[in-house]
Amino acid sequence: MSSVDPDGGPGSAHVSSRGVGSSSFGSVGDHATFRWELKRPLTHIAWLPVSNFLVIAVTVGFAFFAVIEWPGGPRGQYVWFYAFTALALLFAGAAALSSDRGGQAGDVVRPGVGARRRTARAVLVGAAMFCCGGGALAWVDVDRTGEVGAEMTVRGAQPVDEKGGILTVEMARPAPGDVRDKLRLTLIVVDDDPRTPTCVGRTTATITSVTSGITPHTEELAAESTVDFHLGGGQGAVRWVVEVRPEKGCSMRLAQAGGTLHNH
Repeated sequence: MSSVDPDGGPGSAHVSSRGVGSSSFGSVGDHATFRWELKRPLTHIAWLPVSNFLVIAVTVGFAFFAVIEWPGGPRGQYVWFYAFTALALLFAGAAALSSDRGGQAGDVVRPGVGARRRTARAVLVGAAMFCCGGGALAWVDVDRTGEVGAEMTVRGAQPVDEKGGILTVEMARPAPGDVRDKLRLTLIVVDDDPRTPTCVGRTTATITSVTSGITPHTEELAAESTVDFHLGGGQGAVRWVVEVRPEKGCSMRLAQAGGTLHNH
C-alpha cells in the first residue's frame, strides 16, 4: 500500500508502503522520499534456498571425497551409495526448480498456493538431506566392512616339478583400524610351459596357516581353488605355506594368490 502527500509543496512528495519486515529509506529529487518494505520476514525467504544449496554442496563434495578415497572391491556393494547420492541431487534439483518466485502474483488471488509450494519445497529439501546422509553412511559402511583387495605375496622356488615343493603365501598387514576379519583366498596353479599337455587337473595342493589363530588351519585344494579363512582378530601380516604336488612329468607354477578381505 502506498500514498502520496499532495500538500508537501512543490518538488516534494511522500511515498510510503506498508507490510511486514524491515524498512529502507532513500531520497529522489529535491525533497522526495520513498520507503519500501519486504512482504515477509527474511528468514521465510532464505532458509529453503540456503538449505538446498548446502545439501547440493555437501553431496557433491562427499562424492568427490569418495572417488578420491575409493576403497575398491566389487561395484555391486556400492549400489546404495550410488542410489542415495543420485536421489539427493534429484530432490535438491527439484526443490531448486520449484522456486515460488514466479507465483507471487497468483498468491494474491489464492493465498494458500504459496504456502503449499513452500511446504512442497521443504519436503524436497528434507528428502535430499536424508538421501545425502544415507549415501554417506552407505559409503562409510563399505569402507569399513565391505570387500576390498588384500595385498598377497608368493615366495619360494618355482616352477615345482613332480617331486613337489613348498611355497609361502603372505598377506600384508591391513590398514590401521581395519575391522575386516575374514579373507577369501584364491590360488591358481598353472602349467609352467603352456605348450605342453596340461597337468592342471592332476595337480593338488595343501595350504596350512603359519600364523596362529587362523581357521581353518589346513585345507586340501585343487589346482584352482578358493577358500575362506577367519583371521581370528589379528591385526598383523598373515602367512601360509602351500605344498604343491604335481603328477609325474609335470612342472607347475603358483601363478596367482588373490585375497579379498571382508566381514560377510
